[in-house]
Amino acid sequence: MTGAYRLSGQNSGVFGQIGRTLFLAVAAIGGLFMLVFSAAFALFAVAGIAVIGFVVFAVLWLRAKILGKPFGPKAQFEAARKEMEMQFQGMDLNMDSHGPRDKGRDKGEGPIIDAHETPEGWSVDN
Repeated sequence: MTGAYRLSGQNSGVFGQIGRTLFLAVAAIGGLFMLVFSAAFALFAVAGIAVIGFVVFAVLWLRAKILGKPFGPKAQFEAARKEMEMQFQGMDLNMDSHGPRDKGRDKGEGPIIDAHETPEGWSVDN
């Protein structure tokens, strides 16, 4: 006698088929409910993060406006650039006539006009 095992289980008749169908329907509805619940949770999580980000931005922007400080990297760079320009205003930064090579030279000699190589070495003409 060879007994064959059915993968679907024992033949339970009409009531077994109806019970199995109802169980699968309830499981499908429960799965859809879990999918909708998780999607709603993700939506609320993303919305909450966006609201927190907006509140932080608004607080920092309002603080910068009240204290009169620049807000954002571009505004901070422009403020630092203007401050640096004000520090260097009035200073002569022309390195041609006041560079490091002129530190020990007498200003009455005038600028160097030409330098050329001679048999004795380099010569500088004024």
